[in-house]
Amino acid sequence: MQFTVIFMQNIRQPIIAVLGHVDHGKTTFLDRIRQTTVAAKEPGQITQAIGASVVPKNVIEKLCGNLLEKFRFSVEVPGLLFIDTPGHEAFTSLRRRGGALADLAVLIVDIMEGVMPQTEESLRILKEEKTPFVVAVNKIDRIRGWRSLGEEQPDFAKQEFEERFYKVLEQISRFGFACDKYDRIPDFKKAVAAVPMSGKTGEGVPEIMAMLVGLSQTFLKITEEGRGFILEVRETTGLGKTADVILYDGKIEKGSWIAVGGPDPFLTKIKALLVIKPLKEMRAENHFLQVDECAAACGVKIAAPEIERAVAGAGIIVGKDKKSAEESLEELEKERMQTEVHRETEGLVVKTDTIGSLEALLNVLKDYPIKEATIGAVTRGNILLAQANEEEKNRVVIAFNADTSEEMQALAKKSGVAIIKTDVIYHIIDEYEDFVKRLAEELMDKQVADATRPAEIHILKGYVFRQSHPAIVGCEIKGILKPGCSLLKEGRGIVGTVKQMQKEGKNVEDAKSGDKVAVSIEGPTVGRQIEEGDVLYTDISSEDYKKLREYEELLTKDEADILEIVAEMKRKSDKMYGL
Repeated sequence: MQFTVIFMQNIRQPIIAVLGHVDHGKTTFLDRIRQTTVAAKEPGQITQAIGASVVPKNVIEKLCGNLLEKFRFSVEVPGLLFIDTPGHEAFTSLRRRGGALADLAVLIVDIMEGVMPQTEESLRILKEEKTPFVVAVNKIDRIRGWRSLGEEQPDFAKQEFEERFYKVLEQISRFGFACDKYDRIPDFKKAVAAVPMSGKTGEGVPEIMAMLVGLSQTFLKITEEGRGFILEVRETTGLGKTADVILYDGKIEKGSWIAVGGPDPFLTKIKALLVIKPLKEMRAENHFLQVDECAAACGVKIAAPEIERAVAGAGIIVGKDKKSAEESLEELEKERMQTEVHRETEGLVVKTDTIGSLEALLNVLKDYPIKEATIGAVTRGNILLAQANEEEKNRVVIAFNADTSEEMQALAKKSGVAIIKTDVIYHIIDEYEDFVKRLAEELMDKQVADATRPAEIHILKGYVFRQSHPAIVGCEIKGILKPGCSLLKEGRGIVGTVKQMQKEGKNVEDAKSGDKVAVSIEGPTVGRQIEEGDVLYTDISSEDYKKLREYEELLTKDEADILEIVAEMKRKSDKMYGL
């Protein structure tokens, strides 16, 4: 078992993307290396923006220990730059961007859950981009009876581990990858290494680091042109606004002209460069050193005039001089135009804080009409644009991480526009669908307020409280039953009218599926027209039937089923019923 290592002078630091399904342990894996707690601080404990961390050579050597000798190579790279990409399916764009920029990847898979939708997507990206990767089969500590850190495992734990571990490998092989446990692979150019791991206990982390170093020194490519993308624009003490950037190609120097993309691409000249200290996460405070130049791959903080105009997710291109930087603006302008949406049509108004988030959100909303999708804070213009929609369900501004002032919220309320705002992107569809459902239910309530709702009434045996004038019987309800409706019995037609209902000794205005209530029925006599154990149905007129069918998607399953039973009964005497 060995790597074919290509030794290069001035080998650059590789970019490593950490990919996988939501909550499978990506950030926890990096926390184990950095000994930080980023995962616990994320909204919903899910990473919402790309973060970057450097692990230097000396830390790699310390982590790997005698594994380097076992794998027969030494650490030649100056360090490893990890990008922690979001794991939820909503972040297709950010994850794709991370995967495409990466030299290598770690694919995290929960051994208890196996390959999930975002794992599948990550595998497709890795295959498409031809990115070498290691599979970290995480959470082995959750296997029943597992003993950590070199202890002898009980046989039943070994058996469960083998079954679950190789099930994951079999799932990965369906995507065309030869995959095996790392210590069984003779040639890492021909197979993907899978490492059992626990982000909680640290088991497997040294092996993964050794795999990554070996792969880096086997597959790494040197790049020339200075290119990067902005993670975040923020205030830095002593420098004002600065941009956190991942430089993934070439080099950048203090005094260089750069073209900066975004909603309004612009040129600026770098006045200061700061790089992150080893093992610090790029979004942390006071973890930077000033430098005159740096080379890919690295995380770098840029101070420059007008840098506050930049937005997260935008690309940057380093010019050889001002003229070449100016030529790059056209390329960045095309990127912006391809991302934002402006249409003369009915649809939602979408706002996000970054280009990457906008791309991701548009992917999430691909099945919904979009009128406008732009970057930045929610504005008066956005609200008025949403208000102009004809359909109420489209009078919505969806704001993901976009600033929404109290003034704009008040204007939206006054204008009849809903603002759906969240910092966890996968909640957006649920919240919008709930909004649409509430609108439909309100409309249905108005349209069918006087219609008889479908209900099935089971008269319980042993619960006859009065035989007649009115009959009072214990019943179990399916659907929705209200006082005043007539009741049908198969083969007899209408047998009576619901006068009143009681539940636990109190009068109620309606009874729903699963309720057991005492029902007083005017008209029938128990033992004649109705019997214990009978099933009765609400009598629904032809007009009410047509109204209910129009809003059938809002009926419960019980109501929808009962509606058709009643229709079948009614058509025995009226073939035109409901037509």
